[in-house]
Amino acid sequence: MLAKLAFANVRKSAKDFAVYFFTLVLGIAVFYAFNSVAGSDAVARISEDTRQMVELLGVIISGVLAFLVIYANRFLIKRRNKEFALYLTLGMRKSDLFKVSALETCIVGALSLVVGLVLGIGISQVLSNVAASMFDTAVEGVAFSISAETLVYTVAVFAVIFFVTVALNTGYLFKAKLIDLLHGDRKNEVLTLRSLPLSFVL
Repeated sequence: MLAKLAFANVRKSAKDFAVYFFTLVLGIAVFYAFNSVAGSDAVARISEDTRQMVELLGVIISGVLAFLVIYANRFLIKRRNKEFALYLTLGMRKSDLFKVSALETCIVGALSLVVGLVLGIGISQVLSNVAASMFDTAVEGVAFSISAETLVYTVAVFAVIFFVTVALNTGYLFKAKLIDLLHGDRKNEVLTLRSLPLSFVL
C-alpha cells in the first residue's frame, strides 16, 4: 500500500522530482567520471604533487555533491509540505509518512543512480582527455572502460548520502507540526550568507 502510494507520488509530482532526479544524475555522473580518471594509469604516472591535487579535488567534489543532493532533497520535501499536511489530516500516522518519504527517496535515488552511472561511464573518456591535456601527459593509460572499483565506490558513497538524506527527512517530518506544514509555503529560506559576491563565487 505504502509502496503504491510512493510510486504514485513520484509519477504525480514528476516535475518536482525532476529537479531532484537531474541533480542526482549529474552528481553521480561527475563523481564516477572523476574518480574513474583519478584512478587511471595516466594519473598514476604524473607527479606526486599533482596526484595530491587530484585527490584533494576529489574530496572537494564529494563534499559539494553531498551538500547539493541533501539541499535538493530538503527543497523538495519543503515544497510538498501541504501534501504531507493533507496526509496527516486524513489520519495517516507519522511513521507511515516517514516510510512513504523514504520509499520515494529510494525510488528516485535508484533510478538516478542507474542513469548517472551510465552517463558517467560515457563521459569518463572525455574527462580523461581533458585531465591528460591539463597535466601535459599522454592518455595512453586511459581508455574507455568500466572501472568496477569506481562503480562500487560510487554506489557506496551515494548509499551513505541517501541514508543521511532519509535520516534528515525523518527528523524534519518528526519535528514538523501540522500547522507549520500547512503554512510552510509562506516561509522563506533563512539566508545565512548575505554577501552577494561571495554567494555568486560559491
